[in-house]
Amino acid sequence: MKKNLFFAAAFMLMAGGAMAQSNNSNVMQSGTNHSANIAQAGSMNDSYVEQSNDNNSATVDQDGDNNTSSVYQIMDAFDNTTTATQTGDDNSAMQQQGADAVGNRADIVQDGDGNSAEQYQTFSSYENAASIDQTGEGNSALQAQSFTSAYNSATITQVGEINDAEQEQTNISLGNTATISQDGYWNWGYQYQNNISALNTATITQVGDVNDAYQYQEDLSGFNTATIMQEGDYNYANQDQSFLSGDNMASISQTGNGNIGYQTQSLGGDLSATLTQTGNDNYSSQTQSGLSHTSTVTQSGGMNSAVVQQGN
Repeated sequence: MKKNLFFAAAFMLMAGGAMAQSNNSNVMQSGTNHSANIAQAGSMNDSYVEQSNDNNSATVDQDGDNNTSSVYQIMDAFDNTTTATQTGDDNSAMQQQGADAVGNRADIVQDGDGNSAEQYQTFSSYENAASIDQTGEGNSALQAQSFTSAYNSATITQVGEINDAEQEQTNISLGNTATISQDGYWNWGYQYQNNISALNTATITQVGDVNDAYQYQEDLSGFNTATIMQEGDYNYANQDQSFLSGDNMASISQTGNGNIGYQTQSLGGDLSATLTQTGNDNYSSQTQSGLSHTSTVTQSGGMNSAVVQQGN
């Protein structure tokens, strides 16, 4: 009798443990030569992989509770690779490659709780690379490489809490590089390389809290370089290299709190704009058009204001 009770109790414990795990994995493959590798540890994790056409590879690794991962490589998708690694709880990862997507790579790494990451490489997307690495809680990242997007690179690295980053390389975007690095709390970084944008480079680095940074390289934009460095809190930076903008350089460096910087380079080439702000609550605006102009603004202290306009 005691032996039967022992085995009954052991069975219930094992069944309870199995029920507590309750991870879910669905893989649907059609086409040829696909690879899918799924590893789940924890409970209530969900993974979905669907692959069509040829030579696509998907890897999902989930360790924690209530994580969700979705991968779609469908409709004329060939030789694409996706990787999603989630460690922690309540993270969400979505990767989609399809509708004439060839040779793309998408990677997501999440370490923490409540992070969200989305990647789209669709509609005539070729040989693009997208990478998201999130460490912390409540971070959000989005990357889109679609509608005639080729040989682009997009990288987002987030350390901290409630940071938000977005990168778009779409609508004839070729050979562009976009990089965002956020370390702190509630920083926002946005980069747009769209609508006939080629061989541009955009870089945002944020260290601190509640900083905002925006970079636009769109509408016939090529060979431009934009760099934003923010160290402190409540800084704002905006760079626009759009509308017939080529071979231009824009740089903003903000150290302190509450600084604001704008740089616009349009209808021109061989333009250079540099802004350095050290202190608090400084304001600068630099607007350039035409050819071969150079603007340098340096602000130290507080409550300084500078407005520069150049054209020919």
